[in-house]
Amino acid sequence: MNLDNQQNINWSSPNALIELIKGIETPLESIIKESNSVVDDNANNSNNIIFSSSQQIKSIVDEIVKKVNNNKEPEPLIFQIYNSNDRVKSMCKGEVKSSNISKQDISWLKKMEDEVYKNIKQGDINLYDLSYNLSVSERQLHRKIKNLVYLTPNKYIRVLKLHKAKQLIDDYLYNTISQISYAVGYYDTYYFSKLFNQQYGVSPKKLLYER
Repeated sequence: MNLDNQQNINWSSPNALIELIKGIETPLESIIKESNSVVDDNANNSNNIIFSSSQQIKSIVDEIVKKVNNNKEPEPLIFQIYNSNDRVKSMCKGEVKSSNISKQDISWLKKMEDEVYKNIKQGDINLYDLSYNLSVSERQLHRKIKNLVYLTPNKYIRVLKLHKAKQLIDDYLYNTISQISYAVGYYDTYYFSKLFNQQYGVSPKKLLYER
């Protein structure tokens, strides 16, 4: 791994170790590929040693990546939703990148999402109660969410609720739009369908009955 790549790593990011290992993986794969192409099966030369040593190092790297991923806390859903949905991207007033967010704030966002899903059947999740459970003031809640994911708390909650609704459709858990709508706290199915269509570009009815 060259120094330029190493200097580009954001060491405050929770993914710094993964970034470092990925920087090692690429040249290792090149070494193994080149060594494999020139080494005769019966030859016992320096290329064989390079090939064997590189494979051993790569096995260690793969094992480290595996352990890091197993021990890693699940990331907030907003990163997955944002990266897979251009409509959600356009709602955010800035670029949402997990590498720009501290480990502490990522844990806070995850806790917030857990609180939302715990109360997802509520029509309107009370922001005062939400902020209390997250140990911040309501004003801090607005500021923190705006700074981290460039959304208002209500829009963020809406994104999460509609994401859950799509999961319910994809998992075949309900048979009607009203059941899905009520399950995520929307008691006006027309309004729910309108919001869902805005976020996914397709009506929930179409997804539900044409799956």
